[in-house]
Amino acid sequence: MKLVQIVKRTAGHYTATTVAGTFTIDRVGRTWHLIGRRITAAYRTLRAAVAALAALRPAAPVGGMSVRLTKLIARTHRAARTTSKALAYRTRSGLVAAAVEQGHLIRTGDLLERLGADLPDGQASWYGRHCAKAYRAANLGTDPVRVWAQHRTTGRWIHVNVFEPTDPALYTALTTYKATRHLGATDFARCA
Repeated sequence: MKLVQIVKRTAGHYTATTVAGTFTIDRVGRTWHLIGRRITAAYRTLRAAVAALAALRPAAPVGGMSVRLTKLIARTHRAARTTSKALAYRTRSGLVAAAVEQGHLIRTGDLLERLGADLPDGQASWYGRHCAKAYRAANLGTDPVRVWAQHRTTGRWIHVNVFEPTDPALYTALTTYKATRHLGATDFARCA
């Protein structure tokens, strides 16, 4: 169906059907009157009346969302589109990000920093994979908790595993990954 279908009834009398409903357009003197669905308006030309018809929206279906709820949803979407990336990822991480900030959970890169290991990004990520593998082996195949964090060199947001600071998987991975084997042998022999 076209946006507006106009049928001429008699001279100066038209019936217009749109997605918003059915209307009549009558010529009275030099003005055109648009009548229908809670609207009565006068226009100088037939073209202006048809343009007004094309701009009308269809009626909301009975039982639909209220206008107030629709506006609330639209405001929420608009606010979500305009937030910063940091806030968006922080919101996605929720309580896990708060636990990381408080020190209850640590990222594998945080442990490597504390131990003074200056590994390139590729080796640090492999250490994290070894930690995840050791965690799964110790916890019946359960994946570790993940959090969104900003990459230390590229600045991109990535999903990383986080562990408790005393989790045995961190220290098992230190000994199983060859690039960090030297850290586990010297630093933790003193602790025992």
